[in-house]
Formats: sequence, C-alpha cells, structure tokens
Amino acid sequence: KYWSNDTFERDVQRKARIVEERFKSLAAMLTENGIPATERGRGLMRGIDVVSGDIADKITAMAFEHGLIIETSGQDGEVVKCLCPLTISDEDLLEGLDILEKCVKAVASE
Repeated sequence: KYWSNDTFERDVQRKARIVEERFKSLAAMLTENGIPATERGRGLMRGIDVVSGDIADKITAMAFEHGLIIETSGQDGEVVKCLCPLTISDEDLLEGLDILEKCVKAVASE
C-alpha cells in the first residue's frame, strides 16, 4: 500500500525537511546562548548534539513533563535524539517540535 507509488516517500521526505530545519534552528539558538550544538542525522532520524549529557538530560526531562517522549544517545548521552514514525501526522510532528523548542529555549536561558 505505502510503496505502490512515490506519494508516501515524498511525504516522508517533506517531513524530514521540517525536522531538519527545526533542529538546525534549535542548534543555532543553543549555540547563540553559549551551548555549542550541532544538528545531525538523516530523514526523520535526527539529533542535536549538545556536547553535555547533563544538558541533554535537562531537555529530555522537561520534554517528558510536557508530554513528549524523546531520548538521548551518544557516548555520554549528549545527543537529543528524534526517531519519528514515518506515518506521523503533520499535527503531531509540529506539536512535538513545538514542545521540544519550548524546552530547548528554557534550558538555553538558564
């Protein structure tokens, strides 16, 4: 069903661009606030390397308090990792990204 034409593939690529743009923006915001950060990943598998596991933990804990389950990865847990389902709705995707942005802003302003 999903692969009978390229509609699903194009939709996934479109959503991936949204996540990539938002993560690049979040990484830039963190860096501007003295927390070196970089965006990395492919497709809907994205991460923001915040260099510190403590900072990543603060972001993910706050996100959880706001209803978003997001994990860390990396050798020291320094990457805030996003693994969206390929079939995520635009509404859910944007809501999750908005929650993450709110949490990143809060941690960056501490």
